[in-house]
Amino acid sequence: MATQVTVAAGQQYITLPYFPSSADNIQVYTTDGLKLNVASVSGNVVYLTQSVSSTTSVIAGVPYLMKYTFSEQLFKAKTAKGSSPSSASKTMIRNGALYYVDSAYFKVKVTPKYRDTYENEFTPEVVGSSVLGTLNLDSGFYRFPVFTKPEDTTITIENDSALPSTFQSAEFESFVHSRSNRYG
Repeated sequence: MATQVTVAAGQQYITLPYFPSSADNIQVYTTDGLKLNVASVSGNVVYLTQSVSSTTSVIAGVPYLMKYTFSEQLFKAKTAKGSSPSSASKTMIRNGALYYVDSAYFKVKVTPKYRDTYENEFTPEVVGSSVLGTLNLDSGFYRFPVFTKPEDTTITIENDSALPSTFQSAEFESFVHSRSNRYG
């Protein structure tokens, strides 16, 4: 749960449009991606450790883990009336691709059966060309390796930061070896 509010120049507090519970850990970020330190929360007022130098838009909210787990990828063979699942072939997922819009951060975790999880982290920052104090939002596709059988792997997308991530679609590239053919 996050909301965008404006902090006036010289102001050291933010009034939220909701009342967070006492257990909530409120975080405040500028729209440029800079995290502001929170001194305390009283009711719906968040007090910052320092005042802002100019009128600034900020995003304030409770951090949470956004997580999506893909279902098992299933190969379907062509039939006379469309397609149906086939056990007459061996499938190996080679790569995956996520299509994203206005995103600044996310992780893709691939967990093969009986092996360690490996992470692929996306950030639009380019070494040597990023400007400090700016938030880069990027749109495009992010390709990640899988190299395992679909029934023996778990693929998840996670974002545990306050930075945005928006996904449009995903696709998987697979090796399919047909052990037999359907006929009739």
